[in-house]
Amino acid sequence: MPTADEPAFLAAILATPDDDTPRLVFADWLDERGTDDDRARAALIRAQCRAEVLPEGGTARKKLAREANALIRAHGKRWAAPLTALQLGVDHYEFPRGFLDSVRMSATTFARNAKKLFDAVPTLRAAHFVHAANELQALTKCKYLSRLASVNVSDMCWCGNCPIHRDLDALFKCEKLDALTTLIVHSDRMDAAGARKLAACAGLAKLKALDVSYNPLGEAGVTAMLKSKHLGNLTELYLSSCELGDAGLKALARAKGLPALRKLVLTGNELTADGLGAFVASPLFAQLTHLDLWHNPIKHTGAKALAAAESALDFLDVRACGITEAAKKVLVKRFGKKVKV
Repeated sequence: MPTADEPAFLAAILATPDDDTPRLVFADWLDERGTDDDRARAALIRAQCRAEVLPEGGTARKKLAREANALIRAHGKRWAAPLTALQLGVDHYEFPRGFLDSVRMSATTFARNAKKLFDAVPTLRAAHFVHAANELQALTKCKYLSRLASVNVSDMCWCGNCPIHRDLDALFKCEKLDALTTLIVHSDRMDAAGARKLAACAGLAKLKALDVSYNPLGEAGVTAMLKSKHLGNLTELYLSSCELGDAGLKALARAKGLPALRKLVLTGNELTADGLGAFVASPLFAQLTHLDLWHNPIKHTGAKALAAAESALDFLDVRACGITEAAKKVLVKRFGKKVKV
């Protein structure tokens, strides 16, 4: 049962949603209040906040994730009751860093019920709008869209016939994206024309993670995106299966507008040693800490270029890249456990 103190804690959490300190202070208060449910919730907050600052894939992070998942299995339905009671067709929700934060639901339902949704779940910051073809134009008129930090509109159309370029046009013209730090638009048939509109979207200035995988961008599309004046805060870029080829990789090598980028995913783009040679000599490569090249035919020559380059990488994936056993040994010698071969 909520008490008079809880709104003050919640206000502090909402004021600085990326800061763990107010969440951990709330966890201490829950422990002091001391019901079994309070202690479980406090344990969830602490486990997830600790996990967030640990390396991905590490043993300690995995252990904390198991603890958090066990708590959610035991208590999650009760903690999500204010949301599920609304009966808005939410088919998935998550509790990152101890609070109900993320939902998967219809874009139309969100737009029609957003006030009710945020009244029940004020900590909501992320939404996956499922199969949202023909729905984004209405969504972009909803003022509550400005409260979301993460929007996923991937796989908008499964029939292949919906004019989803109009949905993307509406999204990239929207003036309610100022809080957005994550945008996922993979598998949405976005071509070079769509990439130019994304690049022009001033609402993406705070974006830290962008996933445009499985779109036919090609060299023209990635070049258009790289001309954007609004992606300077981007730290993660996902470009899997975007038909880049070596020309697209060389365009990335010439990029000057991604000073914060640290993670780059390029799986399945038919990249060869020719493009990779230019890329590893670029300033962009030098600043990366995570590079995923899975399923690109870079072969022996590309592997040698990676091994010889100066880099800050603490993760490199070159599986299914046609690399010889000898080249794999060279990479392992250079990167140790940081490389997946």
